[in-house]
Amino acid sequence: MSGLRAVEYACSRVMGVHPLLAVDPALPSVLVVEEHDEMRCALRDWLLTSFPPLRLREARSMEEALTLAGQAPLDLILVNLELPGTNGLETARALRELDPACRVVVMSVNDSVALRIAVREAGAEAFVSKRDLRTALHPIVTALMKQQA
Repeated sequence: MSGLRAVEYACSRVMGVHPLLAVDPALPSVLVVEEHDEMRCALRDWLLTSFPPLRLREARSMEEALTLAGQAPLDLILVNLELPGTNGLETARALRELDPACRVVVMSVNDSVALRIAVREAGAEAFVSKRDLRTALHPIVTALMKQQA
């Protein structure tokens, strides 16, 4: 489990509460599965500022994602298509088998009709092109979080 990002980040609307302090299990729980540190950091920062309060976990691969998903229930998973080893489609499929109620969104720089169909067949709720991430992801996450509540 070396390199596993088991740290949970939480964000509260209360001023002065550090994001790594006590994590409320009632908060929505999100897992970001992204190999690239810079992209994962950008997603983390965006999620914690756009959708507080929430619990956030991070993984770099399917193996890490499955380990974290097995530790606590998740409400939403954002998974990159391009992962080391097993790709994001198989990761989405495995995560949905582990927790069928969890919402999964697949992200990629590649975009095609065939890919979007494959994402749906893998059990993901949605596909977002990384080229449109800033504009496309917000309404999807908002809608999925409302469905979860």
